[in-house]
Amino acid sequence: SGVSPSTISRMFTTWINLMFHKFQELPLWMSRKKVNKFMPPSFKKWYPTTRTIIDGTEFFVEQPSNLERQSATWSNYKNHNTVKALVCISPDGTITHVSPLFEGSISDPELTRESGLLSLLERGDSVMADKGFDIQHMLTSIGVKLNIPPFRQGERQFTPDEVVKTKKIAAVRIHVERAINRIKQFSLITGVIPNSLWDVTEQMIHVSAFLTNFQPALVG
Repeated sequence: SGVSPSTISRMFTTWINLMFHKFQELPLWMSRKKVNKFMPPSFKKWYPTTRTIIDGTEFFVEQPSNLERQSATWSNYKNHNTVKALVCISPDGTITHVSPLFEGSISDPELTRESGLLSLLERGDSVMADKGFDIQHMLTSIGVKLNIPPFRQGERQFTPDEVVKTKKIAAVRIHVERAINRIKQFSLITGVIPNSLWDVTEQMIHVSAFLTNFQPALVG
């Protein structure tokens, strides 16, 4: 009669938890020295103090039955229930930190504050992000610089220098989006994650992220 779904579910849960806990023993965060050693020329030239490039990403989840959780996981941006993580990569494209999961309604600045990233950064580092990450005040207090594209204020057009800066940041920041796409290629977390896997969703995403570091280098 084959193996029952409940048996397969127990086996999956056991193995995903085991992989998660084993991978937790291997630190992802790279030292400043190691980041510098593998830094691509494009970063060396324009953004040599970059320690990490960050972005928030959302994963679709089935609508929870709990009304409070339904509301907290609702993402206006995605028009769906989601959970959200902060993903950090080094300039060479290695995933160096994935935050715990938060409900999809969390803002990017709040996500950064709660992600555990601030305790990993060191004075003199710089962080690259998209302009939704209004986090300079958090970073200034620990001696870290933020590189984000310039904001357009009102009707004012970008200056030539601002246009160049926007293009430079976009050209190198794209790698964090490519790293996130790699995570989302795993069939474990493709599509909508069902409520039955809620208790192991974080483990699934962290394991998927860790495994992407065994793939060929993202940035040459």
